[in-house]
Amino acid sequence: MRDDSNPFFIFDNAACISCARCVRACDEIQGTHALTMFGRGFEARPIAGPYQRSAVSHQPSARGFADSNCVSCGACVKECPTGALMEKTVLEQGMPTSIVRTTCAYCGVGCAFNAGVRDGRVVQMIPADDGPSNRGHACMKGRFGWTYNNAPDRLSVPLLRRGNDWEEISWESALDLVAQEFTRIKGAFGPDALATISSSRGTNEENYLFAKFMRCVIGTNHIDNCARVCHSATVTGMMDTLGASAATNSLQDLDVAQLIMVVGANPTESHPVVGSRIKQAHRRGVPLIVIDPRRTELARLADLHLQLRPGSNVALLNAMGHVLVKEGLLDRAFLAARTEGIEDWIKTVSDCSPEAAEAITGVPAHLIGQAARLYGSSGASYCCHGLGVTEHRWGSHGVIALCNLALATGNIGRPGTGINPLRGQNNVQGASDMGCLPTFFTGYQSLDDPKLATLHQTITGRPLPTKRGMKTPDMWDAAIAGRLKGLWIIGYDVAQTDPNLKKVREALKQVEFLVVQDLFLSETAKHAHLVLPGASFLEKDGTFTNLERRIQRIRKAVDPPQGILPDWRVVCEVSNRMGYPMSYRHPSEIMDEIARLTPMFAGVSYDRLDQHTGLQWPVPTVMHEGTTLMHQETFPKGKAHFVAVEYLPPGEAASKDYPFVLTTGRILQHYNCGAQTRRTDILELVDTDVLEMHPTDMERLQLRDDEIVRVVSARGEALLPVVGSERVLLGHLFTSFHFPASTVNDLLSSSADDSSKCPEYKVSAVRVEPIERDELDPEDEAELRHMRRQLIT
Repeated sequence: MRDDSNPFFIFDNAACISCARCVRACDEIQGTHALTMFGRGFEARPIAGPYQRSAVSHQPSARGFADSNCVSCGACVKECPTGALMEKTVLEQGMPTSIVRTTCAYCGVGCAFNAGVRDGRVVQMIPADDGPSNRGHACMKGRFGWTYNNAPDRLSVPLLRRGNDWEEISWESALDLVAQEFTRIKGAFGPDALATISSSRGTNEENYLFAKFMRCVIGTNHIDNCARVCHSATVTGMMDTLGASAATNSLQDLDVAQLIMVVGANPTESHPVVGSRIKQAHRRGVPLIVIDPRRTELARLADLHLQLRPGSNVALLNAMGHVLVKEGLLDRAFLAARTEGIEDWIKTVSDCSPEAAEAITGVPAHLIGQAARLYGSSGASYCCHGLGVTEHRWGSHGVIALCNLALATGNIGRPGTGINPLRGQNNVQGASDMGCLPTFFTGYQSLDDPKLATLHQTITGRPLPTKRGMKTPDMWDAAIAGRLKGLWIIGYDVAQTDPNLKKVREALKQVEFLVVQDLFLSETAKHAHLVLPGASFLEKDGTFTNLERRIQRIRKAVDPPQGILPDWRVVCEVSNRMGYPMSYRHPSEIMDEIARLTPMFAGVSYDRLDQHTGLQWPVPTVMHEGTTLMHQETFPKGKAHFVAVEYLPPGEAASKDYPFVLTTGRILQHYNCGAQTRRTDILELVDTDVLEMHPTDMERLQLRDDEIVRVVSARGEALLPVVGSERVLLGHLFTSFHFPASTVNDLLSSSADDSSKCPEYKVSAVRVEPIERDELDPEDEAELRHMRRQLIT
């Protein structure tokens, strides 16, 4: 019997020796329990469950992997010793003849992989056993979602807009045009009429050069990256309290934590390898607290699930602080030696009782008290948070409130503790580290630091601009107002993923010269005057920095399509044409320059990275082994600082006209704008965004599963299939944003965190309307009928 139902691998029962290694991998590594042993003795064999015995044949009735709860992580395939489980790409193209060590280009976990290459093509991606972040494990996207590299619609030549058409032009002409237009705009309107948005999918070296180009060639700090719309609130909140804006601990600390608290994050879908490690810890008996409006997989497993209303994080966290103070669970020795400002915080939380918080959050007061006691008394409480904390009107306050709890209980600077943001993209940490921010230079150095100014002038030969630049939302305002004339965007589809897309699209239309550099003709590229093709992570050398500050190598495994240049070469060529020579021969030389300018990277080099499985910054000297644990003895500013924050309501609330609250986020199968995953066989599993609605609300509105509905906000509308799901609260909705046709982000407002400008993706007031058949023409109806998601857990 051969099971071909999984899109990525086959199971050939004839080759199976019933060793049960696949079953153990699914249970003990992934924690999904999708496989089980059927039969006894010599007839025992693994099957994908669940199953029932047939009354006639006494055989399992499950139809294989397609009917199971398999998440296609590939752990079973990796463990199979006989080839009974095998990747379809290997069956079709043959076993690899060479192996290249690299790092995954999806989420921020930074999984290490061995890319298997045959005849100049990647045929297999095997998670590396010595990968410090993933330890031989992977998720569906990293393991099997790399085939977008060979997608037939990869951009291969520069495209110049001619009216409504595209004209293929040479690289020489394209690079000349960028240099000419940027020179023209700078001369006519000044350097502040130009801006760039860098790529969190690009390498550290590429991001550094892009920022250097803006500061040394253009003379402005108008550069930003997608951290603006995800964890910029984390940067602000952690800088204000701890003095540093990255994870305090390593993923290995999940092995020694005595309690794990997951706040506003869904790791089993957005960071699946982290989710698996949390499930492993929970199986060992480590208590788990989940604070989230949705009943995620981890929430179902958790000892405590605090299912709060979206936008009420600060009220709940302050109430936990209230309990810590009232019940004497503060670490007084730590507070006296290593913090300041505790008095104002105590005064603020003293008015935030669990009973008062219950009225705001909807979480019973006794559960808030239990959570506070568990967190404050465990001895080592590890906290990780995601975009459910940051993407709010007061997102930085939510991060601050988390840091306050960690400081109050001494859960900082020790193994198994800390504040650990789950960064969303493979190098969003690195893009920010490299100074692709309008407010910081590399390593979060202040733009007005006189010592830095002198060093910068010495190394680059140009003065460092000190005036703070525009954040991404400011760029849209400036473009609409006519102040921003030129914009260069690399590897970031703002026209699909930013909020209030009508405003974003209008801003892009107003820019005189828009350059977009990407692998595909993205929604943003469709607005460009010039589109430049990019090279993927499999086609270049460089480094990524993961969510635990680990700097890791990526290595070129295959050649890019003929003529395509890596992004760093493109920046160099434009800079050379504008009169500022960039003559790097290899990304390693760029990293050497980064190390000279950046104290926390001073000990980083390709030689050292090749000798290690990555280095965690800060690495202050060439003899330093990296920093696995931050803030052990001191904080960057000496002492950590409590910041008292009070609960403030979200930017929007449900109303008579818009009675539902919509939250958006990612799902397991797809990644951000979907440009990569939609060009792989993952599309067989999920081919549309889906609206989740509580069954009671479905019944009240007389809606059926898979019915197409219109979701309407004050800004726009979207058409989505709706499904009943008890994962969401009554009166609340959830959907993803992976498919451009869904136009989900048209619904969202421009409401954003005051200090960081991180948008409020998690709270949008909407209404839901059924679609009458006579409103649809036949083509629309056929397309909408196709909108079905085959996996909804």
